[in-house]
Amino acid sequence: MTARAQPRSAGAQAPERSVHGGVPRWLRHALRVALHLLFDGAAIAGAYRLAYELRFHSGWFTSLFPIRGEDPGWRLYGQLLWAIVPMWLALFWYDSRLYASAYRPAADRFLMIVRAASLGTLATLAATFVYSRLAYSRLMLLLAGPCAVALVSASQWLVRQIDSWVAQLERTTPLLLIGGGKAAQLIKLNLLERHPGLPIHELAELKSAEQALQAARGYGAEEIVLTRSQRGNAEVLALAELCDTAGIDFKMVPDLLELRLGELQMDDSLGLLAYRLQHTSLTRANYLAKRAFDLAFSLLVLLFAGLPLALIALLIKLDSKGPVLYKQKRLGHRGQVFEAFKFRTMYSDAEKRLKDVRVAQGGFFKLKDDPRITGVGRWLRRFSLDEFPQFLNVLSGDMSVVGPRPLAVTTGEMEELMREFGPTAKKRMNMLPGITGLWQVSGRSDVDSQQRFALDMYYIERWSLGLDLEIILKTVPAMLFGKGAY
Repeated sequence: MTARAQPRSAGAQAPERSVHGGVPRWLRHALRVALHLLFDGAAIAGAYRLAYELRFHSGWFTSLFPIRGEDPGWRLYGQLLWAIVPMWLALFWYDSRLYASAYRPAADRFLMIVRAASLGTLATLAATFVYSRLAYSRLMLLLAGPCAVALVSASQWLVRQIDSWVAQLERTTPLLLIGGGKAAQLIKLNLLERHPGLPIHELAELKSAEQALQAARGYGAEEIVLTRSQRGNAEVLALAELCDTAGIDFKMVPDLLELRLGELQMDDSLGLLAYRLQHTSLTRANYLAKRAFDLAFSLLVLLFAGLPLALIALLIKLDSKGPVLYKQKRLGHRGQVFEAFKFRTMYSDAEKRLKDVRVAQGGFFKLKDDPRITGVGRWLRRFSLDEFPQFLNVLSGDMSVVGPRPLAVTTGEMEELMREFGPTAKKRMNMLPGITGLWQVSGRSDVDSQQRFALDMYYIERWSLGLDLEIILKTVPAMLFGKGAY
């Protein structure tokens, strides 16, 4: 059914809270996600079976690409699915955020499927390459990628059709829409399409935060949506605070917002672009996914780079007196202090010379042609090889492979950031610091302090495993060309 509540003043007698339907919204969401996992898992398994049949049992395909060796049989690949299907579903969940919202445009959803399928295919090829003693067909594993894109797209469409039917049975609670205008009309159309039977009440204007809260309570609304207001930002933020205290969800469609950096998250549940106030910390599930990736990647790097790192240690020892590793106190997650490891690139008395040569760049300390740097150290810094011992910090849990650069304690970098950017600078410590990061692959030391801070905040707010992989891939050419490194 369609609910079109007429605007009314906050002082009028409000109706009692109404609830329609029988399926709670959270249960509808849980059912949709469960069906996605079930159907997508089946689609991925079906894609590999289809790829197997094409590679080994399709006459036209084998005529184009003759089989070398013998058909190992489906059983070998069927056993591989126990690892492949969970890995692919994890990529859909954590990297592409495919299950986070049911209302993404079809084109965006398809691109997410293509991206996750590409990552899944590459990861599968890499895993089977390690176990090359098993007779896996690389061509068959490549074929599974486009097959999965087609079957998972069909699976996603089917689940959305089921979800549309469940929406007819959804339990809804009233919503208060404030501001009116064309945006409000579009929001009503979108919401009623997604949540049939949703009671929508309206106020033409936000007169005060207390008046809006009183109206919401009178209607029994559990959500307030603000489309526009003649009141200042202070009144809007006051309403957000009151809603938070009262347990009412608050959203707004942005016009010109001057809210603090790092507190905004896009929300598409209204059918239009909206922002919600959001803390810049990772959820526990995202933290565990990032941590698992860090451990696996760091172990691989240390395993394959062991011999070159030993050679670097020998060169440092021969070049100048002092230890091979340099330890410095750094600020980590939530401001915890830890000792970061690096290959020593300066003379042993470099700290004593610091006051004579220090040049501050808005809280980030870097000096071009620093006379404290040794000959080997200058070469290590140019190609960022001095950072490799920090993989030990990653293994110990003090750092991540990708994240904001860890700030030095002794040089007062955090205090400099606080003076320049205010309390927002503390949000930088809501994530583990990283060996590489977004600003390091965007110009390194040639990027000014404001750009560095903005890139760090952008990374924290929009983190994904895909973004980490993208930064890692960009780190390699940044190291090789050495642009902005000193």
